[in-house]
Amino acid sequence: MKGFVLMNNQKSLLHISKNAFLSVFVILLVLVVASGILTHLIPAGSYDYSDNGSIIENSYRTLPDVPGYPIWKWFLAPFMVFGGSDAINIIAISIFLLILGGTFTIMDKTGGIHVIIKKLILRYQNRKYVLLRLVILVFMLFGAFFGIFEESMALLPIMILLSLSLGWDTLVGVGMCLLAAGFGFASAITNPFSVGIATELARTISGENINLLSGVFFRLFVFAIMYLLLSTFLVRYAKKVETNPERSPMFEEDKKKARDFDLSKSLPFENENLIFKSFTIMFVVLLGFVVLASILDLVAKISVPTIPLMALTFLIGGITSGFIVTKDAKKTWTFFANGALGVAPAILLILLAASVKHIITEAQIMDTILHTIATALSDKSPIVGVLIIYALVLFLQFFIGSASAKAFLIMPLLVPLAGLIGITNQLAILAFIFGDGYTNVIFPTNGVLLIGLSIASVGYAKWFKWTAVLQLITLVLTTLLLILAYYTGYGTW
Repeated sequence: MKGFVLMNNQKSLLHISKNAFLSVFVILLVLVVASGILTHLIPAGSYDYSDNGSIIENSYRTLPDVPGYPIWKWFLAPFMVFGGSDAINIIAISIFLLILGGTFTIMDKTGGIHVIIKKLILRYQNRKYVLLRLVILVFMLFGAFFGIFEESMALLPIMILLSLSLGWDTLVGVGMCLLAAGFGFASAITNPFSVGIATELARTISGENINLLSGVFFRLFVFAIMYLLLSTFLVRYAKKVETNPERSPMFEEDKKKARDFDLSKSLPFENENLIFKSFTIMFVVLLGFVVLASILDLVAKISVPTIPLMALTFLIGGITSGFIVTKDAKKTWTFFANGALGVAPAILLILLAASVKHIITEAQIMDTILHTIATALSDKSPIVGVLIIYALVLFLQFFIGSASAKAFLIMPLLVPLAGLIGITNQLAILAFIFGDGYTNVIFPTNGVLLIGLSIASVGYAKWFKWTAVLQLITLVLTTLLLILAYYTGYGTW
């Protein structure tokens, strides 16, 4: 069976390839410079905000005394973000990434990943496309119901190795994990971070009796369509690569890895059952925590710091499992340190991505952009209006990846606009959901995507080319779905 050998002399499982790092670094550097130039072309302006962070209607004013962002600060922005509102989030994600790299390297060096993949192969070796569709469905469901996206990175290395082991390539592995989680997040059914917060804000601002389940049956219909689209895309591509591996954009890179997964190869440490149980327990605890945290946020409105607690779970679980298997604390910590160092360069990419938003907000041109588009929307027809709302959210998504941050920023504008152009609040929320989510897996300013591509050693240019047609089809489909939602009275049922 074609696959992937875990060699003892390999690099750390998670490591940033030089080419992948440089390609993304250059793209982000260009975006930082472009953002700086925009601050000298667009005048500064500001809305007034209420105590809960909502924009106060008709409060926009220009700020003529605010200059463009100084050129010398453009290149200091990656360090200045630590003084901004995103600092805690950046630090948390960076620490999580280092711990993730260390933990998966422990799993790799102790044979944990080999054992997990071996069991999956033995169970599904004659039904591997069933397995592929099932994995896609699971990741999409967790994204759609619980808003899980960045957390999917925890399983990305295993999915990549599983893909290689089944005769596919790295792109299929990233696709059935990160791409599926992103599509699920965007096909929000009860996603608390997008549809949940947006609905709550719309209800508070308008006083309308709407809740998280308003319009849920149409969103289930959307989910089914997007699952069919993504699973068909990945299955067709996987079959093409399996038939002719040279057609893979990752052929040369994947060729450097051994392509035969030897099910009978000896493990670096004995007792396969102990290895499997140790790491399986860690993932079960992790999964249970993520589900519990999502339910608490969804039902009880209790916000749990998911990323820091996941990092702690990985750290304790990885080190403990590694020690149980190796019986050697020094060796376990050495594995961990090597893995953490292997992914450390990705932190610079995260800082560059955050710099784009930092420059735009510090120069106070974000509110000017919002005001200009909101003014243009006020006299448009319902169909044109909802599509412009979609475009507006897509534009903001390039600079602000956080769904909740965008919701607090833009929903106070969208709710009044919805009434002005004759659409329901639910339809405005649907346009917000579509604009917020699907581009998480193509915009180069999304930190999670950059980390995922770095872990997989996939250059951004290759990723863009591979997913461009899928994203174009998604754009057309979501546009048609918004039009269908309007003509079927979405939000009035």
